[in-house]
Amino acid sequence: MTEKIYLNDSYCKEFSATVVSCGKKDNLYEIILDKTAFFPEGGGQSADCGTIDGNTVTDVQEKNGVVVHTTDKEIPVGKEVECAIDWELRFSRMQSHSGEHIVSGVAHTLFDCTNVGFHMSDTLMTVDLDKALSAEDIARIELLSNQAIYKNLEIKAIYPTKEELENLDFRSKIELSDDARIVIIGDIDTCACCAPHVARTGEIGIIKIVNAYSYKQGTRIEMLAGINALSDYASLNLANKELMGLLSASRFSVNDAVVKQNEQLLSLKTQNAQMSKRLALLELEPVNVGDSVYAITKNLTYDELRHCANSLQEQGAKTCILLSEAEEGYLYVVASKERDVREIVKELNAKFSGKGGGKPDYAQGKLIGDVEELKKAMEEKLKK
Repeated sequence: MTEKIYLNDSYCKEFSATVVSCGKKDNLYEIILDKTAFFPEGGGQSADCGTIDGNTVTDVQEKNGVVVHTTDKEIPVGKEVECAIDWELRFSRMQSHSGEHIVSGVAHTLFDCTNVGFHMSDTLMTVDLDKALSAEDIARIELLSNQAIYKNLEIKAIYPTKEELENLDFRSKIELSDDARIVIIGDIDTCACCAPHVARTGEIGIIKIVNAYSYKQGTRIEMLAGINALSDYASLNLANKELMGLLSASRFSVNDAVVKQNEQLLSLKTQNAQMSKRLALLELEPVNVGDSVYAITKNLTYDELRHCANSLQEQGAKTCILLSEAEEGYLYVVASKERDVREIVKELNAKFSGKGGGKPDYAQGKLIGDVEELKKAMEEKLKK
């Protein structure tokens, strides 16, 4: 069994240990020490990073009470080694994990929620609660969680006896063994946990819930705590300042400026679409075939071709076949108020490797063929 320093001393950054075993696995080495401050992956939290005698620790896992460190180099058995934790990363995870306990504890107290899932990356945490919560509920959880931080409550870990455990009200998703470790955060939360935590809530700094949504009949919360929350705010603040400059807006009027700009953009898009349709109709050179017309043009979209077909029908054309030259072929629309255009489309598709279809009065698609052959075919269809 490895002596696990991290269980009783979350602030141990450097330590000395003796190599108990070293086994090669693939191109890496699995090192077992007599004691360790490296936290192994577990409980939704990734393994610590750092070095053993200057060798990079790429992974840490616990197997049957033994902590296994994966390194990039072999270390002799029996050697006393100097170990160092990546403290900046460890402390941010301690802030985050303690923050998650507070949020889960507050949610449990306020709404009788149970934390049924937890995952922590190096930036964002997700907490799955088994109750549906409103935006107002989430805001209240966030406020009370931060108030718990302001109180600078003590965070401590205890190892209750079996009898004490039976009389202890705590959160846990699994049945606990006799050596259960219970983390207590003032009067906010009591929960079974094996991870390192900060000593007092004030060290967390801030908790921010950045998103919440329905998930498996409950609520998934996305949250940040500590330095990760500060970094997130710094990024958002920088982005907001850049938008302020681009939009000539004050700090708290960026949203209104974006809404106004979007409205203007939508208006311009509408005007542009209308002008494009008018220009398309002006550039179209329809060929009359009795009471019907066909035309071949360039660079028109289906929407613009349809607009032209509708306009020509309003001017008296019974059937319209309009083509626009495109990459590797021609876009087409066929429209009529007098006949079922699907018959025309079926024949054109068959003759010119076409794809497309539609309703009795309108169809669209794409054809591939010689322009003169296309003109000839369209004239024949409109004469029928």
